[in-house]
Amino acid sequence: MSADQQQPARTSRRGRPPRSEGPALDRARLIATLLDMARSDGIEALNIRPVAQRLGVSPRLLYHHVRDKEAMLALLTDEILRGRMPDLSAPDWESRLRSIARAVHMAYRDFPGSAAFILSRSANRLEQPNALTIRRAIFEALAEAGLTQQQSDEMLVIFSVIVLGNVVVSESLDDNDNRLAMQRNVVEAALTRATDMLLTAIRAVAGAA
Repeated sequence: MSADQQQPARTSRRGRPPRSEGPALDRARLIATLLDMARSDGIEALNIRPVAQRLGVSPRLLYHHVRDKEAMLALLTDEILRGRMPDLSAPDWESRLRSIARAVHMAYRDFPGSAAFILSRSANRLEQPNALTIRRAIFEALAEAGLTQQQSDEMLVIFSVIVLGNVVVSESLDDNDNRLAMQRNVVEAALTRATDMLLTAIRAVAGAA
């Protein structure tokens, strides 16, 4: 073959050019897309193929970043929490628990289905960094209150049900009901009362130890 002859374009072993996976995908763009879709469509609408389509990439490329839908939703819910991390600087354990309750409630109430997703998993199974930070802060506060580890484990479950359950109840309200604002105010006021009752229970359990 002479030097001025050109080599034919290389093809795959099946005789076709390599298929494009779409544009490059980084974590920041993935998270921004997940947040946008969760806010507008709800967390239940998030599946690998629709997310990949919104990103303009192949599902296979998306799998390089999240191993499955469960991992994708865990990443999303932890990112939601990152935007509302509580103030943990209060010197007393009661104020820190109140701050955590308010922050977690506010974080998930704007993303339909996210609170139900967290409730469907054991709080001790959530291993994303922001969830771990919150969990450690709760355990530190409960230990400061005087609870044992077993008692703290039980209180963590109750705390999760109170805070996230309140979000789920609020989501269940009928958007077509003109009393919606009043109903949501009642539900959110119930969170404050339930948190007060939980703190009272913690003091009682610690005092009985």
